[in-house]
Amino acid sequence: MSMFVEQIEPHHEYRHRADGDPAYNESTYYNFACPESGVAGWLRVAVQENRPAAQAGVMLFLPGEALFDYRRLSAAPGGLTAGDLTVEIVEPLRRQRLAFDGRLASFADPRVLTTPSSAFREAPRRAVRIDLDVRGQGPPFGTNGDDPANYVEESMALGHFEQFIAMRGTITVDGRGIEVDGRGLRDHSWGPRDWAGPRRYRWAIANLDDGTQVMALVVAHRTGGTTRQAALVKDGALTEIGLDDMRVRWTGDGFGEEVVIALSTPDGPVTLTATATTPHRFFPLRHHRRDDDGSALDTRIGYSAYEFRTGDGRTGLGLVEILDQLADGLPLGMRQAGGTP
Repeated sequence: MSMFVEQIEPHHEYRHRADGDPAYNESTYYNFACPESGVAGWLRVAVQENRPAAQAGVMLFLPGEALFDYRRLSAAPGGLTAGDLTVEIVEPLRRQRLAFDGRLASFADPRVLTTPSSAFREAPRRAVRIDLDVRGQGPPFGTNGDDPANYVEESMALGHFEQFIAMRGTITVDGRGIEVDGRGLRDHSWGPRDWAGPRRYRWAIANLDDGTQVMALVVAHRTGGTTRQAALVKDGALTEIGLDDMRVRWTGDGFGEEVVIALSTPDGPVTLTATATTPHRFFPLRHHRRDDDGSALDTRIGYSAYEFRTGDGRTGLGLVEILDQLADGLPLGMRQAGGTP
């Protein structure tokens, strides 16, 4: 499959007609990192029209603390709004505006979210307002859902596109304003979603000091196959590149302390190393469901901000998302000798 052969049109920016699957999901996600201030984070709206339900998620990595909230709503809203979070399409595939006005939980060490009920109950709350202007850096790329041969992971989405972005605006926390001038990546996905569908995936987004932005994605499918996709953009020019390898060095409790990514670019091979920022602030977001035979399926998506460096001396900031199925509370990927795919 390829994320670079299908056309993404302006109408793909908006809500799609849901099929009859109860698991049908439509979501849009924006991440960003500001190397000068060290601020990073993401915002996500998801809608399950057939249930109907929706979620709004905001995660921020700030100096001294990490903020997070994830709201489940009982009814699917119109457009791309859920709760206190709004995504406004100003110009399709070129410009969007993100707005949030609500309260986020504060965590010195987000790993307490391994037991989310007590963690949220005990966490202090911050009044947070977010106003961000988002502009595309290069064209979108991905799959429009028309050709099954190009699905990235059929259990996660049928249509899925991504776009490198620049983001400016303000995050206000308890009345204190933080200027945002960063870069990142956004995505938009639609189709039935099962978080327990893939065996695992790793998704890295790096924003380097020379203006280069890099995306690397590896998905290990339950069928036994592996999909690798990577891209970079610089000065608005999007280039598909090769992802040769991506390996994780784990903490003892199963988070990605370091991720080493081997890339093939038009200028030659590049090794990109992501190291979790310190102090470590790993988020363990979990999904739980029962399989058809009644067995428990536990999935964890680990998030952190990461400092990136290349073999030729470039540095940057970004995010890595690490999804694994769990066994005895630890990622199955830890059991694979030599790292993960």
